[in-house]
This record gives sequence, C-alpha cells and structure tokens, in this order.
Amino acid sequence: MPQRRPTTPRRPALDFPDTALFDEVRERLVAGPLSLILHWRGNRLREITMSWNGAALTSPPAARDGWSNPRPDAWPGLPAGPATAHGRAVQAALADYVAGKPVRWPDLPLLLDGLTPFTRDVLTALRDKVPHGQITTYAGLAALAGRPGAARGVGQIMARNPWPLVIPCHRVLGGSGRNIRLHGFGASGLPMKRWLLVLEGAIDETMKD
Repeated sequence: MPQRRPTTPRRPALDFPDTALFDEVRERLVAGPLSLILHWRGNRLREITMSWNGAALTSPPAARDGWSNPRPDAWPGLPAGPATAHGRAVQAALADYVAGKPVRWPDLPLLLDGLTPFTRDVLTALRDKVPHGQITTYAGLAALAGRPGAARGVGQIMARNPWPLVIPCHRVLGGSGRNIRLHGFGASGLPMKRWLLVLEGAIDETMKD
C-alpha cells in the first residue's frame, strides 16, 4: 500500500502587507527624542518605523541641541530630513507634537492592501475616535469599531500596527474599569508609551504598568 506524503500546513493569510524588501523611498524625520522612518512604496505609505531616545530626556538642555536617531537601525546612512511633500507635513506635525501641542496628523495615503475589513475598521476607529489626550482599552476600541467582544483581536492588531503615532496605538491600554494599565507597545516598550501619553496629558506618571 503506497505511503501518503505528509501534508504541509497551509500558512494563514497575512493580515498586513508582506514586509519583504521592495524598491522604496525612505525618509527619516526627527524631532525631540522621537525618530520616524517613513517607508514609501510608490506613492503610498507602507510603514512607519518609530524609535526614541529616552535617555536623552534626562540630559541637560545644552546636550539636546543635536537630537539624533535614538538607536541603530537597518538604514544607518539615511539622513534626517523630509524628502517628500507628505514627509514635510509629518515633520511639521511631529515638531508640534513633541512640543506638547495637540496635532492632527496629515491625511496620508496608507498602503491598505491585504488588510482585513476588521483590521481596517479597528485602525479607522482608533484614528478617528480616540483623539489626542484621550485613551481607550482593547475592549473599548473593539466596541468603537463595531465589534464588541473582540478585545483579543484588537490587541493583535495593535501589536502589528504599521503606522504608529498616525494610527495612535499608544492610546490603547489593557484592563478595564479601575484596573486600566499600560500594556504592550512592542520593542520600544512601556517607557516610550508612558512618555507619549504623559506628553499628551492623557495619564500621569502614577499610571501602573
């Protein structure tokens, strides 16, 4: 009797566009301790890479005149400064943001190919319904997106958000009721999330992790 070949499990469809390297235009925007790299594929924004220099916040003011990219990345030779009209608009908004001013981020042509309807609904709800200075929870955002009970799915989407700050995933916290707490925020971690929310006036320094 012939042996059956083992079957290879089929990989699930990607919820976000594949992040393999393509011919892209990249521009680095720096203001205060924040550094953004905008990754353009054609005329659409594929991703924003965000990092920060938390240690610089404790340095004397004189040492802050030359803010630089906060950590090594895959494009160390990429100079700081906008290279596109959209980049210039984001740079201006970023400068206002780190100065503590409420900003409305420019309307950018995001590369939405490959996102599920649920993902689009969640990201749109976060952008449009959770403004500067406000916070929500995973469960709260699920309700805003019209999917109450989908808090876990919202958490997964926040962990993979390609456009931080513009789509403000730092404003989404864990827990509920009086037990709301800081949670997540990828490689940059909770110190960066805390700094962003304190800057916006959404929380104070006593918020627990």
